[in-house]
Amino acid sequence: MKKPTILFIHGAFVTPKSWEPMMKYFEEKGFQTLAPSWPYHEKSAEDLRKNPSDKLGQLKLENLVDHYTKIIKALPEKPIIIGHSFGGLLTQLLMDRDLGLAGIAIDSAGSKGIVAAAYLLPLYPCQES
Repeated sequence: MKKPTILFIHGAFVTPKSWEPMMKYFEEKGFQTLAPSWPYHEKSAEDLRKNPSDKLGQLKLENLVDHYTKIIKALPEKPIIIGHSFGGLLTQLLMDRDLGLAGIAIDSAGSKGIVAAAYLLPLYPCQES
């Protein structure tokens, strides 16, 4: 039985190279893997630090969702999507659009309007002096 492809999505401050150990692990288990970079993020981390693209700072969430949607739709079947940090948020959005067979969001970034610690406020109210 053919195993599904696994699509890895990196976060904002790393490159696809960060997925190499995971890709190797799953490839040894018989999965096909891919970890395409974000637009304007194709260089090594060292090169990106030295000479980042001016366009990288202009990327919007919708641009990234569109980028990965095109990649997924070019595949023969829906992949398993695994994303870390901002890639986790993209994973959730792609799954919401029914583009993945399964999705794993690792330490996902929150979307606009979500405050990570907001649920703690009732537990730890501010005390006035």
